[in-house]
Amino acid sequence: MHNSIEIPLFIEIEENGLHLINETLRRLNIYINNPLIVTDKGKSSDYALIVKREMDIDDDMVVYVENNTIEQVDIVEKIARKKKCDFIIGVGGGLALDISKMASYKFGSYFISIPTLPSHDGISSPVASLRDGNIRKSMGAAMPMGIIVDLDVMVDAPKRFIHSGIMDLLSNHSALMDWELAFNKGYEVRFNGFAKAIASSAADNVLNYPYNDILTKEFLHLSINSLVLSGIAMEIAGSSRPASGAEHNFSHAYDMLYPDNKLLHGEKVGLGTLIISFIRSKKEYERMYACYKRFNLIESIRELNIPMDNIIKSVLKAKEIRRDRYTILTELSISYNEIEKIIQEILL
Repeated sequence: MHNSIEIPLFIEIEENGLHLINETLRRLNIYINNPLIVTDKGKSSDYALIVKREMDIDDDMVVYVENNTIEQVDIVEKIARKKKCDFIIGVGGGLALDISKMASYKFGSYFISIPTLPSHDGISSPVASLRDGNIRKSMGAAMPMGIIVDLDVMVDAPKRFIHSGIMDLLSNHSALMDWELAFNKGYEVRFNGFAKAIASSAADNVLNYPYNDILTKEFLHLSINSLVLSGIAMEIAGSSRPASGAEHNFSHAYDMLYPDNKLLHGEKVGLGTLIISFIRSKKEYERMYACYKRFNLIESIRELNIPMDNIIKSVLKAKEIRRDRYTILTELSISYNEIEKIIQEILL
């Protein structure tokens, strides 16, 4: 049996990384003839302009995206085709990277990921989260050829985004338990031990981090490397199972029920991870909760002031999400009042 996987050819995480991009590409023998930069209209656009200036890219080769819709992907793809681009360079958070990787996948160009926020494993995952009308979908997309991270950019990220990335990583443990459960019950044909080891290691890097201070370049270097590993684990597995289980179904359910919510992906997944771990195993929950407390993640979730009713309805709805994907929620019959008591114990 032949199994082909794609992983990034290079991962560069360093100080002053944006200003060193030409030197980095030359050192790695990466030659780019006609790149298209994709970014958003927020702070990331300032960093995109640094890349544009350093690489001497024309103004009309920078596209500013406004939303993570399939229509936006089509616009970027058409521009890339018209300009005959050999590379699409995404500079930004989830919005710019998801649009870039999907447009690159559809067009067939190379994709370079330049994340400006350490908030999720989409930095390197072969999955894009896009809206089709009012429905958010996770769709197969291009793996980056390479990843360039400027630590000076990351250290300036708001703490909320750093917390989001940590919780997205910690959710791997919940996802892996669901994947193994599904395989043992006969609902999954494949279970890849190598992908499991990589996803588990990515989560353990932050779960076992011995210090409380996460606003350092040392921690961010560790966290970003781990987020990249998480994305690679999904590529090796051939699915998102190493990093997506019932806790991600909770996030998808929340987006489905409350499509205009402003919560970060990692925040929804992080809350889902706590709830699912409480349901699944006292030992798992206590270990996870201790880590959340150490990094001040519990307080971060409380400060979001998510309505209790929204959380409960999303847990109930999560049972209906991706019925083809067996998780711990598939096995449970849990009531509104029971979920309310769990959330009160976790957050109140």
